Amino acid sequence: MANCKKCKRNLSDDWIWCPWCGTKQTKPTRKRKTTRRENRTGSVYKRSDIKYRPWVAVTPKTKTTSPQLIGYYATSQEAKDALEEYRRNPVEKINITLKEIYEDWWALGTKNKSKQLANSYRAAWKKLSALYDEKFRELRTAQIQSIIDGLQKERPKLDKQGKPVVKDGVPVMLPPMSYSALHDIKVLVGLLYKYAMQNDIINKNYAEFLVLPKKPSGVKDCFNDIELKQIENAAFGTDKVKKVPFADCILFMCYTGLRITEFLTLSKFNVHEKNGMYALYGGIKTDAGKNKVVPVHHKIKPILMDWMSKNGETIFCRLDGAPYTSQYFREKCFYPALEQIGITRKLTPHATRRTFATMMSAANVREEDFIAIMGHTDYSVDIDSYISQSAEKLSKSIEKLP
Repeated sequence: MANCKKCKRNLSDDWIWCPWCGTKQTKPTRKRKTTRRENRTGSVYKRSDIKYRPWVAVTPKTKTTSPQLIGYYATSQEAKDALEEYRRNPVEKINITLKEIYEDWWALGTKNKSKQLANSYRAAWKKLSALYDEKFRELRTAQIQSIIDGLQKERPKLDKQGKPVVKDGVPVMLPPMSYSALHDIKVLVGLLYKYAMQNDIINKNYAEFLVLPKKPSGVKDCFNDIELKQIENAAFGTDKVKKVPFADCILFMCYTGLRITEFLTLSKFNVHEKNGMYALYGGIKTDAGKNKVVPVHHKIKPILMDWMSKNGETIFCRLDGAPYTSQYFREKCFYPALEQIGITRKLTPHATRRTFATMMSAANVREEDFIAIMGHTDYSVDIDSYISQSAEKLSKSIEKLP
């Protein structure tokens, strides 16, 4: 039998409170003594001013660096595990953000790359804005995957301040992003992870686990014969049809198969003439594309002469001679021209390239000529590697087009 700690009366051993004076009788529990960490192995401690994830892990101090924060954790054990992971796999720039990684990588990642590829990286980077300030080593697949999944759905268009764009009282909605644009995001993230691993910032590539939607199959659409005739009439004008601005550009692209960037960067140095026959030299994207030859069809020769007479920085230029950007040409020239012509289908500038390929195939152009003009190399036998094409030979294939 025990006595009360205060009034000293006899109490039963199982009584917690004294019925006479009300004093609590339980003995205070002793705090478990924690084992002190060895010097220069880092530290784990608890911050009393933080309720959520109060445990802190800090890297060890070295002769050249001061301690760096690893992170905040819900339990002591999680903080210890994080510190042990760091000790097993120490990394540089431990607190570098996604944005800082991108800025470090940009110069090296875009060196000797085409302007078109650099632009695709920029477009993909804008879609990751929600993660800009996240510590790169703390990023996980789920965070990036949620962005990719969200872009597969219809979503409101946002202005620079992040507010929804409203037109006529109705929010402007953006369509689901294409497979190729989502693929560009995955490629960019993979390149950033590869760069980070090369520089000992991380030791695992979470981009490998990103999942894209199923790649669409089937042949993409192009302009049909009726639409092509509409474009031709609008390009030159007839007794019944007025000329439509930039219809000539669309027709030119349909008869050359040039990508939009190739088309907009054409200069007088890409044009060669011999015995009255004109040809375009060069291109972008692949090695075959950079060295391709595209003879100018007689139907579009007047268009080429007309635009060259403007003496701009590029052949197809603005009124002041400056080149068009792909986005401006697509939104302010190409789509409005199609609307004026009366083509209601939403066909992109790349449809002109598919139209050209379709016409070449329908005209029974030889496969080796097709490869040389289109600038492709993805055939089982690379015919272009042992057949040297000339503008004179290829012009015969071009003139087979209607």
